[in-house]
Amino acid sequence: MEQDFTHQPVMLDKCLEILDHSLDTPRFAIDCTLGLGGHSEAFLQKFPSLFLVGIDKDQEALEIAKKRLNKTGRIAFVHDSFANIASIASSFGRSPDFIFADLGLSSLQIDKTARGFSYMSSGDLDMRMDSSSPLSAKEIINFWSQEELERVFKSCQEPRARYLAKVIAEERKNGEISTTGELSSILDAHTPFKERLQTKKRVFQAVRMEVNGEKSDLEKLLTSSLKICHPGSVIMVESYHSGEDKIVKSFFQEGICPKVPPKFPLEPEPYFKDLTRGALKAGEEETKKNSRSHSVRLRAVEVLEASKRIKIKDYNRKSLNKKVRG
Repeated sequence: MEQDFTHQPVMLDKCLEILDHSLDTPRFAIDCTLGLGGHSEAFLQKFPSLFLVGIDKDQEALEIAKKRLNKTGRIAFVHDSFANIASIASSFGRSPDFIFADLGLSSLQIDKTARGFSYMSSGDLDMRMDSSSPLSAKEIINFWSQEELERVFKSCQEPRARYLAKVIAEERKNGEISTTGELSSILDAHTPFKERLQTKKRVFQAVRMEVNGEKSDLEKLLTSSLKICHPGSVIMVESYHSGEDKIVKSFFQEGICPKVPPKFPLEPEPYFKDLTRGALKAGEEETKKNSRSHSVRLRAVEVLEASKRIKIKDYNRKSLNKKVRG
C-alpha cells in the first residue's frame, strides 16, 4: 500500500501575495523544487493562463506530483537539477515570468525512513535526492577522511566539527556505519545532553547538503536565473539554513545595491528591486501548524527594466570628468 505523505506548502499565502502584487498575467514560470507540488498547484490555480515547468531531482516526488497536477494540462515535469535551469528554460524557448525555489526537504524525503534523511528514525544512511546519484551519506561517513568530515560539519556551523569527525573516524574502524540510527547514536554518545538535538540537526544537514551538492547548485541556479529572466520577472527563494540564506541574500543584495571600490568614479545601477525588504519569516500561526516553517526565510526580487533603474549616486559631471582624467 502506498504511504500517504501530507504536504504543507510553506509561506504559500505570502508567495501568492508577492506574485499578485508584482505580476499582471504571468504565462510562464519555473518551480525549481517541485516536490509534492503544493506550491505549483496554488500557482496554477491562482493564474489560469500560466504554464509551469516543475523541476525536481527526486523521481519519486515527481511521480507523486504528476498524479496531483497532470490534470491541469498546464505543467511539464523535468527530472533534473535546478542548477541546469538555463538549458531547461531554453528547451521551452521562453523566458520565465517568475522563478520559485523552496530549498527545504519535502515531506516525502523527511517522513520516508528508507530515504535516510532524518535522525528521528533509523533507515539506510542514504540522503540522496536523486537515487541514481553515485554519492550517498554512507560513503561520506565511512570513507571520507577525517579532515573532509570536519570540513563538511563546519559548513553548517557545527562548533565541535573537529572532535566529531575524529570520533566517527574512530568508530567506523569497528565496522561500517550503515544507518541513520547508528550515526545518531554515535553523535548522542559524544555530545552533551542539552546539545544533542542541535548537533544532530547540523551534522545531518551538512552531510545531506554535501551529498546533493546543494550549495554549488544554488549558486548556479541564482546566476542562471538572472541570465534567463526578462525585465519584470520575479525570483523568489525560500531557504531554511543560514548558509543557504547567506548565499541568496548576498546575490540579491548585489543587484539591489551594487558595490564598487571606494572612490571609484562610476557606480552601477541596481538591477533588482527588493520585494520583501530583506527576509520574511513565517508567522506564529503557521509555525504552530507546521513546525518545518520555523526556520524559513523568504526573499524575493524583481528584475528591473533599464528605464526603472535608479542611480545610487549622482555625480557632478565636472568632478566626474576630473576623476576620470586623473
